[in-house]
Amino acid sequence: MKKFFAIAMIFVFGIALSVTSCRTGGPDHTIDGKKYVTEGWVDDNTFQLTAAGAPTKTLTNKVARKESSKRAAILNAQYQVIEKFKGSYIEGAAGMQNFEMTGIAVAQQLKAQIKAGNVSSVVWDEEDNCSIIYTVMQKGLKKYIQSGDWIDK
Repeated sequence: MKKFFAIAMIFVFGIALSVTSCRTGGPDHTIDGKKYVTEGWVDDNTFQLTAAGAPTKTLTNKVARKESSKRAAILNAQYQVIEKFKGSYIEGAAGMQNFEMTGIAVAQQLKAQIKAGNVSSVVWDEEDNCSIIYTVMQKGLKKYIQSGDWIDK
């Protein structure tokens, strides 16, 4: 039950962080002197966003807590990317009557691409909560997402 609550809190926190939709040139953020797009299309091949994760509450070892929160942040980022891509597809579908597309199945190829995303920045706070910048790259990714070819029908 505690794991379920922790995972639910991570997703709620991640969803609360994602306010804008999938678009080019999201808000900028500076980490260690480098400027990052915190959410959105960096270019036609690259989508990037920030995500957060909290450590498992039962862990007491600092290294284990950090790894736990980083894993949670990565899972959160992967979930957010899929949700953003679904939203992008729904917005791009002409003549859509019902915007409640809970039945969209993501193609295995895209799932693999999202899981293969890169963590380009990791920051922990004093309570070992983790914030990451997650990047998904593929040649022609933006066009592929907007086309809807990634949906299993």
